[in-house]
Amino acid sequence: MDLGLKDKVAVVTGGSVGIGLAVANGLAAEGVDVVIAARGAERVSAEAARIAATHRVKALGVACDVATRAGTDHLIAVILHTASICAVQPLWYEPIYNTTKAALLMFSKTLATELIGDNIRVNTVNPGLILTPDWIKTAKQLTADKGGDWQAYLDGIAKENTPIKRFASPEELANFYVFLCSERASYCVGSSYFVDGGWLKTV
Repeated sequence: MDLGLKDKVAVVTGGSVGIGLAVANGLAAEGVDVVIAARGAERVSAEAARIAATHRVKALGVACDVATRAGTDHLIAVILHTASICAVQPLWYEPIYNTTKAALLMFSKTLATELIGDNIRVNTVNPGLILTPDWIKTAKQLTADKGGDWQAYLDGIAKENTPIKRFASPEELANFYVFLCSERASYCVGSSYFVDGGWLKTV
């Protein structure tokens, strides 16, 4: 399917690892020139070079911290926020994370109304269990003194929480991001989309 993305430019924050890197790769595979932003200068430059060589697009790595005003001054975003299923179905041990992700949903909804007049669409994606390096690192730490079977630990979490009974790969999630950035999703404005393997139990 031609998503109409070739020769567009996308800015991906947190773009040197995990979900952000998968999204950048997914967009580049569609012919999008990408700017990936992350705090680590060496890694972001290396990943940008790899994306450019692999997908034959322009790719620029920008070392910056978008949590600061100075960092965001370097970037302009086609705007797609990453929240979490925790924004509406909170985890008991993540009170601050739950709250900030819920706030991000409302911010995105408000921003969408404000910017659509400038032809800027704002949407939010709420991932469930995505097999990022952070998940693997945490699982290894938690199982280090129990035999080190981190894969079984993650399998247990997936089976307990998701009807699909597995984690998604970052690439699976990235496919949805690429679609939402495309002209095929041109009427998607101010919405929240759950990519969670059926974890969310409400309607």
